[in-house]
Amino acid sequence: MASDEVKLHFEVSGSGDIPLICTHGWACNGGQFAGLSRLLARDFRIFQPDLPGHGQSPLNGFLPGFERYADVIVDFALKHRLERPVLLGHSMGGVLSLIAAASGRLQPRAVINLDGSLPATEKTLAGQERIRSWLEEPDFRERLVRYLRIAFFRPSERDARCEAILQTMGSAPDAVLRFLPEQVDGLHPDRSLPKISAPVLYIGSVAPRFDAQKAAAFIPHLQLEQISGTGHFLQIYAANPVAASIRNFLKPAVGG
Repeated sequence: MASDEVKLHFEVSGSGDIPLICTHGWACNGGQFAGLSRLLARDFRIFQPDLPGHGQSPLNGFLPGFERYADVIVDFALKHRLERPVLLGHSMGGVLSLIAAASGRLQPRAVINLDGSLPATEKTLAGQERIRSWLEEPDFRERLVRYLRIAFFRPSERDARCEAILQTMGSAPDAVLRFLPEQVDGLHPDRSLPKISAPVLYIGSVAPRFDAQKAAAFIPHLQLEQISGTGHFLQIYAANPVAASIRNFLKPAVGG
């Protein structure tokens, strides 16, 4: 299925003039940006799509893949005539936003990666390999949820919101849960990141899943920040400092 044929569920909010596309992470959904969107509502027109196989957007024959999902983001922006959008993504959504920006099909004002692993740290790669080794196990989903609870959330964050996120991730379609560990080795940051000309901000968690040194080598104009008190879902557990970082970063970018 071509990405321009995909029917996406999405939410729109905000009263600003600048389009901001928020792309969620693996096996998650656009609703996870609700709190952050409220904080940014005065400055942006915010779009929160659910990627195929996530949230309220069914797969309907769509084959999950990094490039295909990135094309979905580009086609969404073009279909809705979002001129020079800001591309913001969390986790896998950050990776997809970077790939979309590197495609040359859009002219984004800026790209913001919230703890997306492009390029990944050695620890992140080891975790992805562990998940891949469980794919054929009958208790794969249970193992995945147990691992993500520890890997993605600090002890103080293991609350009702954490369990709701894990429930969402653990119940994703098989094709969605399989594609990332199966295809992650096909990501080549050295081929995509240098092609991005827009301003780029990486915001990392207490243990960033991206390799900051390698990222800066691929993107000379990269800005790096870290929110040391939060786990992987920093747009939920640290929405206020994330929003402040975004506003500060975009002051010069949105004027161009």
